[in-house]
Amino acid sequence: MVNAQNSRRMLSETIILSLFSVGLQGLGLLLNIYLTHQLGAANVGEMTLIGSFYSLAAILSGGSGFIAASRFMSEELGCGGNPHRVYQYISGFSLTLSTTAAILLCVFADIPGKLLHQADLTATTIRLLSVSLPLSAISSCLKGRCYAYNRVYLPAIAECIEFVMKAGTLAFCTIFLIPRGTLSIIATFALSMITGQGSSVLFLALARMPHRENCTICSFSFSRFIRLLLPIMGNASLVAILSTTNDALVPLTLLQFGNSPTEALAQFGEFEAIIIPTLFFPSVIQCVMSGLIVPELSKANAAHDHHSVRLITQRALEYTIAYSLFIVLFLVQFGKEIGTILGGDRGTGEILRVMAPVVPFIYLEIIMEGILRGLGKHNFSSLNYLAEYVVRISVLLICVPLFGFYGIAASYLACNLSGNAIRLYFVLRMTELKPVWKRILFRPAIVLFGTWQIILLMVKLGEYIRIPKTTVMILCGILGGTLYFAVLRLINLPQPRPLQMRKCLDRQ
Repeated sequence: MVNAQNSRRMLSETIILSLFSVGLQGLGLLLNIYLTHQLGAANVGEMTLIGSFYSLAAILSGGSGFIAASRFMSEELGCGGNPHRVYQYISGFSLTLSTTAAILLCVFADIPGKLLHQADLTATTIRLLSVSLPLSAISSCLKGRCYAYNRVYLPAIAECIEFVMKAGTLAFCTIFLIPRGTLSIIATFALSMITGQGSSVLFLALARMPHRENCTICSFSFSRFIRLLLPIMGNASLVAILSTTNDALVPLTLLQFGNSPTEALAQFGEFEAIIIPTLFFPSVIQCVMSGLIVPELSKANAAHDHHSVRLITQRALEYTIAYSLFIVLFLVQFGKEIGTILGGDRGTGEILRVMAPVVPFIYLEIIMEGILRGLGKHNFSSLNYLAEYVVRISVLLICVPLFGFYGIAASYLACNLSGNAIRLYFVLRMTELKPVWKRILFRPAIVLFGTWQIILLMVKLGEYIRIPKTTVMILCGILGGTLYFAVLRLINLPQPRPLQMRKCLDRQ
């Protein structure tokens, strides 16, 4: 059963890790804006595209270490087995796979540049990128191990160190080396990945890691571990391949619309470096909750505690929908101001407003993927991602050559609306949850409407007394958000039953 102590622990961990993530996401967005101003949107687009291919290589060669460690070790802890042996399986497999991939890339390092006719993609650059693959794999395993043992603060600190090293490397090279021609854009990206991943592994390796064995017998063998891991790897690999394919098609379809190669890369860079991070920036809470849900659901599922599974799912959906609806309101109301602050033009703010309705589906996807991973439903996740990306790529191929930049937004909206509707239906069916829609949807919508009216009044008042728009936006976010969540919390408090009320009166 999920007791009050576990609920408080998850809440406190979510709050603390969310603060870490908010800081990192905010700094990452500022870094993207800085790089866009210093290098130009086209160069940032090129770096983003290379980053997409690098992420594909890291996922294909990493053995899904984070998900495997957080889930399988949690299940082993839940059934009283030997989690240390499970970690040996995961880390050994991931390190072997990633090292093999790195060696192959080093041997055939001159081929990618020739095939893609890319002068910056030299053999030296490929070898630099290959060095970081084993570092990425072992870092993922160590982070997943910490989550399994509920030592979630160590990965958060490691990610902070990793970001500081990567950002410092990118900033140094941007100021001193790239303008002189000493390093190319891609070589800079490769060097930043090595410093970031290397520092993360070093910290996690030196930190005092949890080590506990309930017994010396592991609940499954290495061969069974491989059979269990293959669906997880297949799911992660499929998502990475489809995502990379989609990213590669965006500049090509923009060329069909009539843009020049520089304009196509610039628009792709602006979308990936500014618009998407802005939409995802508030989702740090869902990312943290999703990471915490996987081990909790794995333990509850291994113990056949179906009540706990339903309770965790109900609370996660309730919090996510309420939070995402307020983000939609904020983006619709202040999208243009946010676009201006981020250094974009009027079109950037308009795109943010157009894409605001997809925010609840994006945030629900993060939570529901954590639920599915915790329940071990990776096969469905793979099929759903396949269908989702088929929709996304199809709309992209049709709409971008016709409508240009707005076609990218249309493809994003179409795939999220369709894919997450199916994902929600499957989660509700698998958990046998009958959600209380009054708490999950209707009450947040009513409170949101009232909050919207108050925000509109504050905006009008700010215009009347000539307060700067940025100040009005911040005040509306703080005061409107506080009011929204306070009222929602108040009306969602459980009402005492008559018997409980009589007992309270008797005590008085």
